[in-house]
Amino acid sequence: RLTAMLDEWKVDPAGRRDLYRAAAEGVKAPLAKQQFSLLVVGTYSKSDIDTSGLEYAKKAAIGAIRDPVSLFVQQRKILSQPAIEALGGSDAQLLALLKIFQEGKLGDYYAFIKSNGGDTVLAQWDLSSEECVRYMRILSLCSLAADHEEIPYSVVAETLQTSPDEVEKWVIAAVSSGLLNAKMDQLQEKVLVERSVVRKFEMEQWKALQARLHLWKRNVGGILDAYKQSLEQPQQQ
Repeated sequence: RLTAMLDEWKVDPAGRRDLYRAAAEGVKAPLAKQQFSLLVVGTYSKSDIDTSGLEYAKKAAIGAIRDPVSLFVQQRKILSQPAIEALGGSDAQLLALLKIFQEGKLGDYYAFIKSNGGDTVLAQWDLSSEECVRYMRILSLCSLAADHEEIPYSVVAETLQTSPDEVEKWVIAAVSSGLLNAKMDQLQEKVLVERSVVRKFEMEQWKALQARLHLWKRNVGGILDAYKQSLEQPQQQ
């Protein structure tokens, strides 16, 4: 509501910054605080990033790692924000971890942890290793589902680095997060994907989308042909 009012009044980014910052400092709920921190970060351009901008970029990055699901839509473009990009100079480790949570999979997370001295690297940002792994499994499953309509349990287990017996638990967790719609075929041990968020949209994802559109076009064409034939049959009789 505040953003809509400021849009209506045509307040420039610098003018909004103090209001967003005051709101971020004033609220106590973690999600609300993260929302306003993201808004503060969004007011910065490459030319006016100051110490406060880097501070809020760091807060927003940590918040997006601590909970990458609840504000998924608001946080999906966080890497393109100039203030976030500037963390490459002051907090390169944090930016690298944020990129994994935005675009990577569980294997990338484990590689990061291993190359940075183990789980202790998370302590500086007050992050829980258990929660990070849990969220990365959910996000990794969504990335897998975005590219496939049917996924064998064995592939899910390999991607999530867990046992096949745990697959259904993680599918339920991803569905509960709201990022994935899917069903499970327990007899054939497959995950049947209905819808999944797309975390990273590049050429590979464009090709997958194009293939699905072509399939949809063929299916619709087949239905229309069958319908036309059904209309012509009574006339022929």
